[in-house]
Amino acid sequence: MSAYKRILVGVDGSNESEAALRRAVQFAKMDSATLGIGFVADVRRIAPLIDYEQTYAKKAKAYGEELAEMYKKEAEKAGVEHVETFVHFGTPKTTFNKKITRNFEPDLILVGATGLSATEQFILGSVSEYTAAHAPCDVIIVHAKPWRNRKTVEKL
Repeated sequence: MSAYKRILVGVDGSNESEAALRRAVQFAKMDSATLGIGFVADVRRIAPLIDYEQTYAKKAKAYGEELAEMYKKEAEKAGVEHVETFVHFGTPKTTFNKKITRNFEPDLILVGATGLSATEQFILGSVSEYTAAHAPCDVIIVHAKPWRNRKTVEKL
């Protein structure tokens, strides 16, 4: 099995994306790989705030940059030598996959299982599903909690 050399992780601040980041750091350290950390400020949330668009955009960008920088420092502290960050505006699933993935050219992508509510997933689709279907490389979808620790419904 060949080692991964360029590992990309999508982050949004959710528990799921932080679990993906932790796993990506493990892989990057193991393979001495370059780690890419990608954040997309969701433009769908700007539409209702047309009057405040510039303020929102500045805050969203600042949040993304702060988050990516914080995660970069954590990865470096954990022993990852090469870390790149990407912050873009757009629809997360397409912007992450079309801009960030194309710019970084990973051979492995990690994403959290979901950062959306059930309703948002139904209407918009998830970044993880879209990435798994459209990525040019291996994809790992990471759950914040392993399945064995989740409560299951015994009877429907």
